[in-house]
Amino acid sequence: MVGRIYMFFDWRSRRVGSIDTTEELANRIENGSLLRLVIAYRSHGHSGAYLDPLDIMERKNVLALDPSRYGLTDPHKVYNLSGILHVNESKTDKSSRDEAPFGVIIEHLKKVYSGRIAYEFMHIPDASERRWFYHAVESWERPAMTPEEKKRIFELLSRSEVFDHFMAKKFAQVKRYGLEGAESMMTALDRLFHVSSHAGVRDVVLGMPHRGRLNLLTDLLQYPSAALFHKVKGNSEFPLDVLGSGDVLSHIATTPTLDYGAAHKLKVSLLQNPSHLEAVNPVAMGKARAKQMEMMKTEKECELGDRVMCVQLHGDA
Repeated sequence: MVGRIYMFFDWRSRRVGSIDTTEELANRIENGSLLRLVIAYRSHGHSGAYLDPLDIMERKNVLALDPSRYGLTDPHKVYNLSGILHVNESKTDKSSRDEAPFGVIIEHLKKVYSGRIAYEFMHIPDASERRWFYHAVESWERPAMTPEEKKRIFELLSRSEVFDHFMAKKFAQVKRYGLEGAESMMTALDRLFHVSSHAGVRDVVLGMPHRGRLNLLTDLLQYPSAALFHKVKGNSEFPLDVLGSGDVLSHIATTPTLDYGAAHKLKVSLLQNPSHLEAVNPVAMGKARAKQMEMMKTEKECELGDRVMCVQLHGDA
């Protein structure tokens, strides 16, 4: 009974993760300096990442990432990586190397944690989740894209660009919060939906700000363009016989069902968003959890997080 009550307040049975071997623990003790450097990159690497696409801003110098602070200065010294760091054997073989020289190790850490993408996950309380995260990013290699995937990306980017130009030309006085310069949001969400659908996710609850909302509605979430332009012209989204002006343009919501060729189609619920952007966050999490709890009543093998995913985007406000 107590377990059932706690289940409604972020309690769930812990999944069994991998257990450190005696050899891994001994290697961490022997190479403690390297272990501390790796932990520093996992914790603070995002602070020194290249996040300016124009390279105008000077890269931040993070003292915690300086190898000399840990007595690591010889690039040719070979270290045992067991239980410390995952470095792929090659671009096609993702099994971890047993050993690597320090020069290779430091370049790998820079590429993973202080490159063009920043990761911040060491604050997560669950050790198994942290382990999953750093293994995923340390073993990741840039995949080769098929011609179909490249065409899909081009279509999403070009449609978003055309939409913004059209809105700027035809509705110059309307606050549209376009995606100018942030069109990659479209491809990122499309890929996330595709991967999630093939991984067994059936519902996505999406909370997002005003920026890019209209692009997402019309280009990816199948919202009718005629209905959107009807609203842009100052009309209500409600039928004519309903008394009410409706919500503002940047708060429009929709719930399409997307087909990514997986066993089940993916239902995406884009929630109405208030002008106080972060207020949608607990609503999105609550709706996602409610959907998952309902599924658990009928599917015994289903656990929290298996079928429903909450996605939250943050704006530039």
